[in-house]
Amino acid sequence: MKFLFVYPLIFAGQLFAAYQFPCRAAEYSRGQVEAMLNDAGRQPAKFANKDLAGLDLSGIDFKGADLFSANLNGCNLDRANLRGANLNRAQLSKATLRHADLSNASLYAVVLDHADLSDANLSNSRIIGLANGVNLSRAQLSGADLGADMANQGMAPARVEMNNAVLTGADLSGANFTHAILTYAKMQNVNLRKARLQWADLSGADLNSAELTDADFRHANFDGISLKNATGLDSVLGLRKGGSQP
Repeated sequence: MKFLFVYPLIFAGQLFAAYQFPCRAAEYSRGQVEAMLNDAGRQPAKFANKDLAGLDLSGIDFKGADLFSANLNGCNLDRANLRGANLNRAQLSKATLRHADLSNASLYAVVLDHADLSDANLSNSRIIGLANGVNLSRAQLSGADLGADMANQGMAPARVEMNNAVLTGADLSGANFTHAILTYAKMQNVNLRKARLQWADLSGADLNSAELTDADFRHANFDGISLKNATGLDSVLGLRKGGSQP
């Protein structure tokens, strides 16, 4: 039998569990998950604290489902419907969610390290947690809230950490990235129109050819940032004329 290795993670002054592979088999099969969803009918399906690691759940309709603290590490959730789902404290390391619908979903204290959400829809979602190395190429995050939870600041700040994230071509218009960590993020050709990035750490980020009209970068860390061919610089808050320094 393979075992699940757990190590502690301090986040927002609380202790969470982060997972490493290899892990034990999932509690359910794909067929059992589908049956549970069918049995739930019009009520939100309950998968809180369930271990679904490694399952092929591609294309499944989890709309509004309760996946609180579920282990979804390594799952295939490509094209899954997770619209409005509760994914708070869920573990999604190395999961694939390509073309998945996570619009209006809640992902508070989530772990998305090295997950693939390319072409996913996360518009108007709430995201706080770890997303280091996440792939959000061409993803839709318009109106998403990835800003720090200023009411919940304990031993560590409750914010999103996206070191080395890939956001190439993503729509981040109107999104909130206040206090977000985006060091060395690949953000070429992103749409940041009217986005909020106050106090964000963008050191080493690549924003070449980004659309920045009316974006707010006040108090952000720009060390080593690249803004070649970026547009809308004259309207950006927090940048000197010329665009490269706060």
